[in-house]
Amino acid sequence: MSVIVLHLGDSIASGEGASRPFCAYPQVASRALAAEMRSAVETRVMAEPGWTSAELAACVTADPAVLACADAAAVLVGGDDLIQAAVTSRSESHLRRQLSAAYRRYARDLASIAGTCRRLGVPLVCCTMYNPFPRSALAALAIRGLNDVTTRVATRLGAPVAPVDAWVAGREPLVIAGYRTGRVEDVLARGRAPVHPNDLGHEIIGRGLAAYISPLAAMRHRLGSTAVWHSRR
Repeated sequence: MSVIVLHLGDSIASGEGASRPFCAYPQVASRALAAEMRSAVETRVMAEPGWTSAELAACVTADPAVLACADAAAVLVGGDDLIQAAVTSRSESHLRRQLSAAYRRYARDLASIAGTCRRLGVPLVCCTMYNPFPRSALAALAIRGLNDVTTRVATRLGAPVAPVDAWVAGREPLVIAGYRTGRVEDVLARGRAPVHPNDLGHEIIGRGLAAYISPLAAMRHRLGSTAVWHSRR
């Protein structure tokens, strides 16, 4: 029987920036897991471009059966929460207030997703977000705040945190599709906004994430429907 891994998220998890579906990080992680676990791995994805954490949480709540059959899940979301805060801001001070509100909503949504996983006994890996604009102080501040929330919520619920931000940091020109200057102003240039991983970026995320998923999926797969998270109480 195949090991089933569910990837949750937005455009990044759906494979944006990859040259073909085969190169998207969920598929990269699947191949790495299959090699490590010496087992067939079935990859499922619940992700759509533009999804905020609220939209993802709503889909998870509406269809928990998708989660119930998974041996492990991973979530990478939040970038669109920050984008919505930015586009509705009128000034830097207003942006900071918008970000604070976005963090509160994101914390609630991530806790809802993680809570559903916990109730179903499906181990969840929470991913931090990388910064595609390393030369922008405001972008660094916004991403750091989001990752602080991710770490806080994951720690409270006993979920491991995959440091995607650390894997990408310092390599942005090499791993971001269409990378230009590393400033937020790049989104105003013609062409697609340089925010998604290219094939190398997806490769790095997928292989890194596989190391976090592997022990959790192996345990759940051996135990069947036994609640892995609940056994830690």
